[in-house]
Amino acid sequence: MGASLMQISTLTELPKATVHRILAAMTEERLVERPPGSRHYRLGPDIFALGVPMRGAFDLKTLAHPSLQRLASGTGATAYLGVRSGYDMLCLDKADTEPPQPSLLLEVHDRWPLGIGSFSLALLSFLSPTDIEEVIAFNQRRVSEDETLTFKHIQKSIQKTRRNGYAKRSTSSYRGLAGVAAPVFDDRRYPIASLCVVAEASLMTSANLVNIAEKLKRESALITKLYEGICLQQQQQQRWRLAVRGSASSHIPE
Repeated sequence: MGASLMQISTLTELPKATVHRILAAMTEERLVERPPGSRHYRLGPDIFALGVPMRGAFDLKTLAHPSLQRLASGTGATAYLGVRSGYDMLCLDKADTEPPQPSLLLEVHDRWPLGIGSFSLALLSFLSPTDIEEVIAFNQRRVSEDETLTFKHIQKSIQKTRRNGYAKRSTSSYRGLAGVAAPVFDDRRYPIASLCVVAEASLMTSANLVNIAEKLKRESALITKLYEGICLQQQQQQRWRLAVRGSASSHIPE
């Protein structure tokens, strides 16, 4: 999935050194990214914030929207989809209850510091230890004094999230809301998104919490399978294109 430096250089007809510099700058801005263990570049999550239409494996909004609708109708809570954007989470989409919940904190295209709230904790907890350490070091310097307390105990929250497979946070200081979130993975078990539901904290009883968490994990697993299917389809299409090109070039008369 994605394209190598050589492929991009060939397609753009630019020198590899120039392409490398451009890709490095775009990677820094999260416009493109290179997955761990891969030499291929692909479109990054901040493309969503620019409103650029996404296709194929990165059209997470299209893949996840039915899941958001099922979560909203099945839990009576507002459901969110987000992806990592640098040191933040970027909200890509949401599905509301009927009637919509008033005074929600998070709207589509809003950003939220990684580590603050269940929405971002679900994804942060499954990053590599190096990435987690970097995010915490950066974000605890940029949030409010009250929110820095979150980072003093965040390692326990991360361990609990990894153990349970979901994150849960109450936001009593923000209109008595509570959120539960689960990560969405790619085929390498790398967290690529987060599914979250938010409702009044009083509705998050122990029994209801378990029910919501199970629904979240079920929908997250479904999105992961859909994502993997599209990746495999794209890889197969790419192999066919290369095979056809190779066959055509071998029949060109000299």
